Amino acid sequence: MRIRSLVLFALLLAFWLIISAEADLQHILVGTLVAFISVWFWQDLGSRLPSMASVPNLIRLGHCLVLLIGYIFQANIAVAKTLLFSKPPAKPIFMVLEPNLTSNWGRVLLANCITITPGTVTVDVDPETGRFIVHALNEKTGLDLLYWRLIDKIKKLEIKLERGEEHAVVTDGTDDPGSNRVAAGHYRSDSH
Repeated sequence: MRIRSLVLFALLLAFWLIISAEADLQHILVGTLVAFISVWFWQDLGSRLPSMASVPNLIRLGHCLVLLIGYIFQANIAVAKTLLFSKPPAKPIFMVLEPNLTSNWGRVLLANCITITPGTVTVDVDPETGRFIVHALNEKTGLDLLYWRLIDKIKKLEIKLERGEEHAVVTDGTDDPGSNRVAAGHYRSDSH
């Protein structure tokens, strides 16, 4: 537990020094004090902190981030086409997405990925059912989200982390197209 606290302290202090852009005595002292108080105040959460991920899982997470960057570039182009040329026309919709993610971190990761990607915003995530309410710029963007590869990658990463590498069964073949999607009728067009 002490090593984890020291690592957290060092990370917080490093973050403080990076965002302050100064390394004089005043900034170092204030950063040390703030990092120490933060670690001390949140010490009861030590058992809830995640364990260190293995190298293969970090590589899988990196793959998810690379996919996300690619989707962000594609979405920027699609949003520009919609706004500049009205192809497809901007007709905002709200939709319900059920990705069947079981962990809180998986849901948070997916919600942030959806919101970071231009043209979509995660409005709400129901903690009991795991349903997402998503606002999309148009119907095509919303339907594309139903078949987003990143959802499957996060689900596979979640399975690997929860069950352990030796017990996880993940197929790389074709997935069931309805396993993490909702029917296209579970959205409604915005009236504006």
